[in-house]
Amino acid sequence: MQRKLKKYIFIVLLLPILFTFSASVQANERYVVILPACLKNGLEVSYKTLSSSNTLSLIEVNERAIEKLIELKQQNRARHCGGFIDVTESWKSFQLENPGIRSNATAFLNSYKTTNKKNHKKSSYSIKYENKINPLLEQLSTEKMINNLTTLTNFTDRDAKSPNGLKAAQWIKEQIELLAKQYNRHDITAYMLDTGGKYIQPSVVVRLGNSPEPGIIIGAHMDTVSAKKENKPGADDDGSGVVTLFEVARILFANEMHFKKPIYFIWYAAEEPGNRGSEQVVADFLRQNISVEAVLQLDMTGYENQADPTIWLLDDYVDSELNSYIETLVKTYVKQPVKYTSCGYGCSDHASWFIKGIPAVSPFEAEVGKENPYVHTARDTMDILSWDHILDFAKLTMAFTVELAEPFD
Repeated sequence: MQRKLKKYIFIVLLLPILFTFSASVQANERYVVILPACLKNGLEVSYKTLSSSNTLSLIEVNERAIEKLIELKQQNRARHCGGFIDVTESWKSFQLENPGIRSNATAFLNSYKTTNKKNHKKSSYSIKYENKINPLLEQLSTEKMINNLTTLTNFTDRDAKSPNGLKAAQWIKEQIELLAKQYNRHDITAYMLDTGGKYIQPSVVVRLGNSPEPGIIIGAHMDTVSAKKENKPGADDDGSGVVTLFEVARILFANEMHFKKPIYFIWYAAEEPGNRGSEQVVADFLRQNISVEAVLQLDMTGYENQADPTIWLLDDYVDSELNSYIETLVKTYVKQPVKYTSCGYGCSDHASWFIKGIPAVSPFEAEVGKENPYVHTARDTMDILSWDHILDFAKLTMAFTVELAEPFD
């Protein structure tokens, strides 16, 4: 009895030490991020500056700083401050590949600078496939999207470091494989791509078609912030984008459509902590020399501010010509108003592509700063969403994909 009591006392005394050690390990986990000055100025935790310019900085931070940056990004939405990019893995690779560069931090930071163009350049793209697209739009089902979003929001969270985040990715891949089997599609490939570090949630990449032509990418992020004190269902951010993407994939699979160009459906991991998942996806595409013609990002498609059906287009850090084409697609197929809004540097996963010189755009649910006020909280639930709005984004995504991928009989 005395031996058992001593063992119990030892365990009780050991627990605080273990918790302290765990917290210390978490605090000492190092990340390298690129962020705009407006975010850096509000970062009231310790960090190490590796390189800095008038607009951007490359800094080294711990995990607590990442959490603070997520908060700052959300708090500064109305200022169009933008976000930050976790470049930890890319920075490691750059250092290995460039050991002789004395100012390699500056060279690395410069590779992430990009021109912030806001001109609405006239598009050279045209409308060619109305006869094929309009019947597809009639098949889009809000019921299917509601069912899928119900499953996603039943997870406590979809945090990229949590088992739930991993399970969400596995569920998405399984559903795609079931659809491919259901519609007897043998030209669909689905795989997971590691996010790296402590992030156990992988991105899910699905390829439709085997053409060697440059591909068309449509994407959304599946992760949420962590459910530390309350559930984080992430119905709008970004469950709405996830199910919009799902529904477009379902219709294209079901109609046995084939295209001149491959289509990639990508559900990104770890967007919330600095576009980490898309950063890895882009790096993988570049390593494999996979050519990409155009990218569409769906990050929040379900909240109508004051019942306004307008489709808002981010007009900074995007391809202006492709953006003009999106406006044409909305007017042709969705028949809703179009307006432009700014978001800032590194705003979502489309930034990972655009920074590497790949044309990318991101239509949005509302004017930036007036979007869903409940994101990152337990109130980001399905009951506040407009399914008409989500359906409009599904129509736009379908039109974008089919027009650019170019169907053939």
